[in-house]
Amino acid sequence: MSLGSRPFMLFDLSLLIQILAFFCLVYAVYRRRESIVSHGKIASIAFYLALPAVFYMLYNRVKGLTLPYYNSLVNLHMLLGILTITTGILFVINQWKWKIKKYMDLEILLWTVTLLLGITVYMLLYGPGLF
Repeated sequence: MSLGSRPFMLFDLSLLIQILAFFCLVYAVYRRRESIVSHGKIASIAFYLALPAVFYMLYNRVKGLTLPYYNSLVNLHMLLGILTITTGILFVINQWKWKIKKYMDLEILLWTVTLLLGITVYMLLYGPGLF
């Protein structure tokens, strides 16, 4: 099978959803300068957009999808993903004591590192596919 010859699969869609959600989050960061209300709404959309892909990844993990030589990488991705989702939940459910700039900066950093690790895991599992 040569590069780009495989069909578009659910794991490709999962990656595209994660990338789209990340760009929505980046746009939300940009929007905070103009409207804090639209910033919050767009960031919430990004969070909810990412959830189906997260559930798909959890399903694959439960089904036993692993990378034998890269378990530490997958586990780090999973740990950072759990932290990212947990802090995202705090923001989306409006826990105002957590809604300060330093925690939001931490969230965007966590989301970025988790996404980059996820792209790495995708490349190891499925090859360059989309890229």
